[in-house]
Amino acid sequence: MQGVFEYFPLLFVAFGIVVIGVSVKGLIGFQRFAQRALRVPGVVSDVRTTFSGRGEGLKATHRPVLTFTTVDGREITTEASTASDLGVGNATEVLYDPQDPTSAMPADTAAGYGGIVAGVIALGIGLAFFSAFSGVTDVTTGSGSSGGGPAQCEIRQADGSFRPAACPPGLDLDN
Repeated sequence: MQGVFEYFPLLFVAFGIVVIGVSVKGLIGFQRFAQRALRVPGVVSDVRTTFSGRGEGLKATHRPVLTFTTVDGREITTEASTASDLGVGNATEVLYDPQDPTSAMPADTAAGYGGIVAGVIALGIGLAFFSAFSGVTDVTTGSGSSGGGPAQCEIRQADGSFRPAACPPGLDLDN
């Protein structure tokens, strides 16, 4: 069970990598959309609110319903693909996909780097804890046991002291 604790910081590393990956994918998708999108004036005609979570963890997400006229003259009313704090009646520039005008968002929607920052922080914490708690620092040959028993390793603990531990499987002590 103690070995599980030693590798627990890797969950932070894995979480950080996943968050960074998802955030980078979202950022790239946002930038690709913004490059192909057309910009027109529009207005927020409604706001749709969805809730997630429960109790104190209840979170509201507000998505504006945008009404705008495309460059070819079609009037479109669609729910934005991103959340926004814009209220009903607010004028805003709208970015929309010319191939699918119902895919639209307020032009002032910022690409978020918060997920990347959070992922880097989680990754850093995980690597710091992993290096502090799981380093095999010295290998000895178990010469204290009769019959040449199993090899022993020493694990450096957080306070800088060492404790004996069984060596990881596959560690070649003869070379």
